[in-house]
Amino acid sequence: MTSVHQSSWEAAALRLFDDEYVLVATGRRRHQDWRSDVLAVMNREAEDPRGWLVLDWDKEERSEATERRPSFPFLEPSTGLLAERLYKVAPETAAYLLIGMTDDWCELFSIPDFEENKERLLADARTLLARFGQHFDCYTNVTDAETTETPDLFRKSPGWFSLTEYTADYGLVVVSDEEIGVFWSFNPI
Repeated sequence: MTSVHQSSWEAAALRLFDDEYVLVATGRRRHQDWRSDVLAVMNREAEDPRGWLVLDWDKEERSEATERRPSFPFLEPSTGLLAERLYKVAPETAAYLLIGMTDDWCELFSIPDFEENKERLLADARTLLARFGQHFDCYTNVTDAETTETPDLFRKSPGWFSLTEYTADYGLVVVSDEEIGVFWSFNPI
């Protein structure tokens, strides 16, 4: 992965997620246990260390819910819950997972014109990951990641370990030495 500029990162985030119910936020890495930094992002206690775009539909559209529980729609998150429900995936799997989050059920084959747009979608996903440099780890709540770092995201709904009160939620956490990225898609249906 190469470094990325703010304008290209923000454009990629908007192309993928502008009309999706998501959380796309980054925070500074401050703790040895990265899960503590993820909690800060989920609880909306962290600001993007570079001042880049944050997509947070709940903070903008449902201030009442986030005032009652800053982590809304996440369940009361804890480092223990994250340790139980997040599993490591390979960077290329992470790129496909970001694309999958544009579908309500994280089904790549359900994305309109996926095959025709695959390279463009992958380029945007890789741009988002490039922010985290050459060395980063990725974690997801997709159930198959419990047994493999390369789960098959091309089959019907890969399944998930829920971290919200919604019907479905798919997420990706990116961990570098400097930053934490939280990319989460919510399906309240």
